[in-house]
Amino acid sequence: MLKKTSTLTTIGGILGAFGLSVAGAPLIVLQYYAQVAKTGAPQWFNDMILPMMLIGVLMAALGQAITGISAKGADDHSTMAQTEAASAKSVADHIVSETDAKPSEMPAVPVVIVHPDKEKP
Repeated sequence: MLKKTSTLTTIGGILGAFGLSVAGAPLIVLQYYAQVAKTGAPQWFNDMILPMMLIGVLMAALGQAITGISAKGADDHSTMAQTEAASAKSVADHIVSETDAKPSEMPAVPVVIVHPDKEKP
């Protein structure tokens, strides 16, 4: 089974897009010769049409298959609860690491206790 990676997804997307362009190029050229030039396509191009279309369609199908297999599905992503739990754990770990210092190493911070009820005249 393919490992789900963003690199593989990128390669699959590029391969799919390039395959569609390889398959579409002969159609565009044929349309040009039929509508604009009003002459038949050169013989060397006529010999390339079928192989280009077959290769392009196969590349596009392969690219889409790779992208579909390697892309993350909804079940592979973290849920909101998992994300919040990981964030809370990260904050807690940071606080614990900061408070592991010896009391003599911690800076003195003046504390002022304000009682809102006592300040009213």
